[in-house]
Amino acid sequence: MSQESKRYAETYGGMLGAVTPLIVMIGSMLVMVAFGMRSTKNFWAAGYLAAMSGFLVYKDKKVFQKALINGVRDNIFAFMIACFLFAGVMSKILTASHLVNALLYVLAKINLSPAFMPIFCFFMCVILSSATGSAAGAMNTAGPVMIPLAVGMGCNVNLICGAILAGSCFGDNLAPISDTTIASSLSQEVDVMKVVRSRLKYALIAGGISTVLFIAFGFMQNGNGTVEAATVDATYASSLVFLIVPVLVVVLMLTGRGLFTALLISELVGIIMLFCFGYLTPMQLVATDGLIATAFEGMIGSIIFILFIFIMVSLIQEAGVLDAILNFMRKHAQSERSAEIAAGAMVSLVGIAISSGTSAISFCGPIIRQLLRPFKIDRARAANLLDGLGCGVGYLVPTNPGCLNLAAIAVASGVVTDGYSAISFVGYNFHSMALAVVFWFAILTGWGLRHETDEELAADGIVIENK
Repeated sequence: MSQESKRYAETYGGMLGAVTPLIVMIGSMLVMVAFGMRSTKNFWAAGYLAAMSGFLVYKDKKVFQKALINGVRDNIFAFMIACFLFAGVMSKILTASHLVNALLYVLAKINLSPAFMPIFCFFMCVILSSATGSAAGAMNTAGPVMIPLAVGMGCNVNLICGAILAGSCFGDNLAPISDTTIASSLSQEVDVMKVVRSRLKYALIAGGISTVLFIAFGFMQNGNGTVEAATVDATYASSLVFLIVPVLVVVLMLTGRGLFTALLISELVGIIMLFCFGYLTPMQLVATDGLIATAFEGMIGSIIFILFIFIMVSLIQEAGVLDAILNFMRKHAQSERSAEIAAGAMVSLVGIAISSGTSAISFCGPIIRQLLRPFKIDRARAANLLDGLGCGVGYLVPTNPGCLNLAAIAVASGVVTDGYSAISFVGYNFHSMALAVVFWFAILTGWGLRHETDEELAADGIVIENK
């Protein structure tokens, strides 16, 4: 059907009424952030209000209901639900394995100098976040142990917190089971593992820059303690073997297994290992507060928020808003470069506005897909730009939930006062800074840009419309 003959849902107030759900959702989120309500659960209300506003402005309520249902039953959203739930179980398995205690034991055995503590904290969180796919999991696992230990050795607490935040961001951006990786990949209609493979070069460059800076800043700080000052025993040293579990996920996916197959096999291995090590009992696995239940509960917040994003996008799409926005942007984006600049600016600004990279990725993904689609830009590249800038910019905003969480961990550790703020350490999050620079460099120079052929798109069931 041509653009001219397409019929859109009628709304009170014309185009202003049609765009109301979008305005209500973003406006509500901005107000909540301004009043300190930055949890994903707070944003549920923004999604509900957007749906309610859509109901009020749609003239035909049956058409409204159809648009709402289309958003709920979107194939990409359905796939995201399953991915998020299985990824949550993987994260809990590795947390229960005491992997961080094993890494800390290794640190104690090598008697690390304080100058290397920032880079060690960075690498530890790189491992944890890449293995679990969770930045919050890495922070909550490593932070309570590493922050007081490093400060006791004479390290700069702001630098240590920055290193923990940076390492956590690394896995959030790259891990195949990360919520941002899943959201960015599926919103661009591309296989998760293809995205991870293509994203690796960007992540490693940013990680290399971060490594150099953390080593340099580590040697510039004063510290005269050693890890031997901490009480560390070998109780969980054998837990290093649990690194097999995330490695198995990657190996299975690289050998052609799908994401679900790789996750389920690896999780089965992980659960059996937990039983063998005595870290988990059958009752603890299935209890209402057990591993599976808490894993799913931890993902519910993101799933519900993304549900409302799909509903909102469906409502404004049915009313013609997306086509109007895309037509406007396409008039000013006559090339791949200008289209990518528009996409990068969108996710960066939304990430700053709502203080969350994950939310920005989920919100902007469907719109950016439609913007870049006519240019046949590699969908993996589109997903990389979306995730790289979402994580890069998102984790540099002091009001980001992850930043606030880490500041609270530092206060709880007793090494800083109650007034300690994320403003003190976001400037040391070198990895997020490097990600933002790397991806904007890629956008402005065209580095890494490739186009997909009609054959490649057809093989994935993608139909390209003429510009």
